[in-house]
Amino acid sequence: MPRAMAEEQRDALGMLTQTLAQLTERMGALEAWEREWVEIEREWLELEHERLELERRRATMEERRTADMDHISMVMQRQFVEGSSTGMTQKEIAAVEQEAEKGADGDDEDGMVDAEGEED
Repeated sequence: MPRAMAEEQRDALGMLTQTLAQLTERMGALEAWEREWVEIEREWLELEHERLELERRRATMEERRTADMDHISMVMQRQFVEGSSTGMTQKEIAAVEQEAEKGADGDDEDGMVDAEGEED
């Protein structure tokens, strides 16, 4: 019987040795998997950071666009209000004022000498 016990112990030791080798191999594979997982998470975090930066830039551009649209609206409204009593835009009012100034100066732009003796 001692021989049978010795063979059982030897077989058990062989199985333990084989299991230990498999365990070592699996632990190595698990460590490689964990390193790969950490790399994937790092890449994901970088992409998430880039996404957030792009979202911040988009929001900034949207704010600028909104401010520009508000400014344009205000300018257009001001032009309408200033010209609403006459039905003219601010540019038309400015053109009429310029024409009035020219008329007040007596300029007829023909190169002739005006009433004051000055040449146009």
